[in-house]
Amino acid sequence: MARTKPIPRPRYQQTYPDHLATAEQLGALGLKPGTSEPDAILEYSRANSSGLCALYERRKAVPVEVESA
Repeated sequence: MARTKPIPRPRYQQTYPDHLATAEQLGALGLKPGTSEPDAILEYSRANSSGLCALYERRKAVPVEVESA
């Protein structure tokens, strides 16, 4: 089986453009990412933590499906 190279994604540090959002930000708007793979990566650093966070295109977001009882 051949290995595939990962798709290069833009990386941002500490801040990112308005057309991108985290999954949490989308969720607060009743949306979810429209793709399974992130469109960009955010590198963040805070007082006691640092890490990576997935960023998604807002225009690709889709409504969260609400389950009915």
